[in-house]
Order: sequence, then structure tokens, then C-alpha cells
Amino acid sequence: MAKQDEKMRMRRKLQEKAVEFAAMNNWAEALALNEQIHALGEEPDTYNRMGKALMELGQYSKSHDAYQQTLRLFPTNAIARKNIARLDALLARGFDHGQVNRSPRQQVDLRLFITETGRTALTTLIDVPRGPAVDALVTGEKMDFRIQGRTVYVIDADGNVVGRLEPKLGQRLAELIGGGNRYIAAIAQTDPRIVRLLIRETYQDPSQRGRISFPGKLGEGAMYVSSLRYEEYEDAIDDDDQGDDTDSSEEEYNSGDEEEEIGLEEIDQDMADDDDNLEE
Repeated sequence: MAKQDEKMRMRRKLQEKAVEFAAMNNWAEALALNEQIHALGEEPDTYNRMGKALMELGQYSKSHDAYQQTLRLFPTNAIARKNIARLDALLARGFDHGQVNRSPRQQVDLRLFITETGRTALTTLIDVPRGPAVDALVTGEKMDFRIQGRTVYVIDADGNVVGRLEPKLGQRLAELIGGGNRYIAAIAQTDPRIVRLLIRETYQDPSQRGRISFPGKLGEGAMYVSSLRYEEYEDAIDDDDQGDDTDSSEEEYNSGDEEEEIGLEEIDQDMADDDDNLEE
């Protein structure tokens, strides 16, 4: 019994470290730790964590194999099935490795987005094109903005458009950037159905003082990142969409999704207030 208890303590300690490295987008270290966990015994969750790390490292064939091992042990596992479908699409296009024909991706420590309300937003991109550029996106990958008039496009390191901001949010951000504000953005979640983006204000120009970048209640940012287990770091954001697809034995997470999504009706009100101030 003592040996079993020690084994469980070691497993928990390694998992905690893996969560830390995943939060920092240090997937190589996270993979190494999960390989150590695997040596302590075969489990579906361990294969899921290894599959996630391998996918983030661009090792799609190996990631696919890891998720297949999950299904061997747990045939109805929703996370493994969803990611296998995503990997099947990449492998069918000949993308055996994520770095092929891609500029080196710059990843952002998502903990940077745990800030006070008003400076950070989680938003869903619109007009997302379907293709290799979007399929190859990974959690934490840094994105840039391309502004054309009031439209804000989100682009990757190669200049590929991966979507655009909803018009009201795009207009506001275009105005604030034009006024001297600076922002950082990173992929929060991507799958065949949806791409979500985290945006954080990093500098407020003196001319914009008093203007809140993202008015309204965005939820508790700390809950968004720190409450997610490593293997669901990205996937848990849309757990509610899975319905009864997710096995009850899996831990459920409240991502605060509805509260964190930027409240566009409050942007409308704030922009109207700005117009009133200009008229005065």
C-alpha cells in the first residue's frame, strides 16, 4: 500500500509540473514529463496529454498514434476523437509535420492574459477560412493584426489571414490602435468548428487615457487559464458544446465562457458615449 501511495504522489507531482510547462507553452518539457507518467502505468489521460504535446510540437503522425492509444483504452473519449478528426485532415493534406513550409511560430505565455477586466478579451473570429494555415494553428500561437479601414484581420507569422474580428470589436480596436494603443493576441482555441482569440492591451497611449479597451464584464481571467487541466487546456473551452459526448468520468470545468466572451452590446454603448463626447 505504501508503494502504491508513493506512486500516486509521484504521478500527481509530475502532472502538476506538466500543467506548469503547458501553461508556458513549453511542450517539449511537458511531453517529457508525461512520458515519465506513462512509465508509471498506462492511462487514457496520459495518452491524451502526450497527443496534445505532440500536436503542439507539430509531430502530427506521433500525435495521431497517441490519441489512437487513448481510444484503445477508452473508445468513446471525446477529446481523442475530436483531435484525431483534426489530425486526419492535416495528414490527408500531406502535413506530416507542423513546421513544413511554415515560419517558426512564436508562442505567448497565456498567463500574460490574466489581467484586470477591461484590458483583456476573449473573442470568436469570423470569416475563418478552411485550409492548412488554420488547421495548423496551436494554442498560444502569437497572432498579428492587419487593419484595413474599420476591418481588423487576424494573421499568422506567414501573413495568412486566419479570420477577422467581429465588426463592432474590430472597429473599436482599429480606432484604439490608430490612436496609439498596442495589443498582443494569441490563439486560445482552434478546432474544425471555431477559432477563438485572446487579446490584451499592452500599452495605452496618453491620448486614449480614460477609454477602456474592452468595456463590460469579461469574467475572471484567472479562471480561464489556471482552472484548466493540461490535457484540456484548449479543449475545455467548448466543453458545453460536447453535450453527452463527454464521459461523466472526466472532470468538468467551468471555463466562464459566456462571461468572458466580449460583450459587444456594451461596446455599442461605449462607442455611443464617445460620439456624444465628441459632439460636446
